[in-house]
Amino acid sequence: MPLVELFTLFPALVLFSFAASITPGPNNILLTYSGSQFGIKKTLPHIVGIRAGMTIIHIAMLMGLGHLVLANPQLHLTFKLLATGYIVYLAYKVAFNHKGPSKLQQQNQPLSFMQGALFQLINPKTMATLLSLTTALTLPGDYYWHSAILGVLVFNVVALGSGLSWTYFGKMLSKKLQNQKHMRRFNYVMASLLLACLPLIHINTL
Repeated sequence: MPLVELFTLFPALVLFSFAASITPGPNNILLTYSGSQFGIKKTLPHIVGIRAGMTIIHIAMLMGLGHLVLANPQLHLTFKLLATGYIVYLAYKVAFNHKGPSKLQQQNQPLSFMQGALFQLINPKTMATLLSLTTALTLPGDYYWHSAILGVLVFNVVALGSGLSWTYFGKMLSKKLQNQKHMRRFNYVMASLLLACLPLIHINTL
């Protein structure tokens, strides 16, 4: 029975989705930074963009497109180079922004919906997570698409909550970051965490 199989798979999907989405990675680091600088409301397009981008990639992988990229070494290398360059660029911007949150809100904007979505194409944690969801956490045979759709739904619900939690955490830090000294330290930590994600690009497959 499909319902019995799906019921058995559901707890594993929830646990994996929570572990994968709540742990630090490029998305959560950027959401924490954005929450601290711009607040939750202005960060919502970024959050929704992440969910949209990951969902599109998730579905594409379920249809087998992820394996086509893996089979093309040159294309795979191109994605790795783009990911490395963009994460270094973001880390630089974060590290050397020493304006307080109130001043920054008047001059800059958080990542947009489209930027949040497109970033998933070169986010190594996104690719590793979705590969696990589409391979280890789907059922074989006639139940494949039932389990695949369940995985898409469960992961989006759980990951949305995780993203909002990291944004709220950043918002809670915003008052302390009015102090320029605290701001500099916070930015350096966020930038360092982004750079610490770079080994994922070379350890994990796309």
